[in-house]
Amino acid sequence: MEREYLMAVPDGPVRGVTVLFHPFGFTPEAVLFGEPAGELLIRPLDGALGPAEAAGQIVVAPRSHGRVLSGISLAWQDHLDATWEIVREVCDRFRTDVVVVGGLSMGGQEALVLAAQHADDVAAVWAVNPVVDLARWHDDIRDGRTSDALLGADETIREEVGGAPSELPHEYTRRSPISYAAALAGTAVRLVWSAADTIIPGQPSYHAHALAENLRALGGDVDERIVTHAPISPTEDPGRYAHEACDTWEHLAWASLVQIT
Repeated sequence: MEREYLMAVPDGPVRGVTVLFHPFGFTPEAVLFGEPAGELLIRPLDGALGPAEAAGQIVVAPRSHGRVLSGISLAWQDHLDATWEIVREVCDRFRTDVVVVGGLSMGGQEALVLAAQHADDVAAVWAVNPVVDLARWHDDIRDGRTSDALLGADETIREEVGGAPSELPHEYTRRSPISYAAALAGTAVRLVWSAADTIIPGQPSYHAHALAENLRALGGDVDERIVTHAPISPTEDPGRYAHEACDTWEHLAWASLVQIT
């Protein structure tokens, strides 16, 4: 299957490579150039171009091609393997071995799994309101515990993975960052989440905070940030608004400090 990437190279010295995964159903254009509030988002998402330039980071933003779907890969192994292959090519071309990985939502899921699979070669990973337990997220959508914006997304997950969690438990396990806690404990991890999130609910219990607790128990280096964000307008979905809170500048700055120290 053809793979596509957007890549941005700073004008000045290159200090490292940042792999930036996009959310469920989005595109690499959204995370690189930013996305205004509109059809897909109810709050704006800052693009990575500005902070990456300031931090001297090459950004590699892969376009998700899943097992069968475009835009929804959910840490499909072939997608992650193809991404790592291009990352190594970029590192060789620009003579750097410093790699940071990050993402929001599904992007956070994929960032965490990729970082765990290459923990010896990844300096840091950050994830905002990530999917940490894919089976639990599927069940929350199926059982109506998520925002109405996700109606039918459980069917999409089953289509991409190949079946339900009860039918393919191993597939859901190997796509879930919680399964990789031991490997992730070997790299610097930043987890940012909101308890108000209704796109991926359960952040305090079986997603981001659960992973943070696992990493601490294993002696991992975890920067856990619990954020509270709410819309001013009463007509906007507060749970969805909280989910979309992603300060790209802050996270790339954190990763740059990790690289320096």
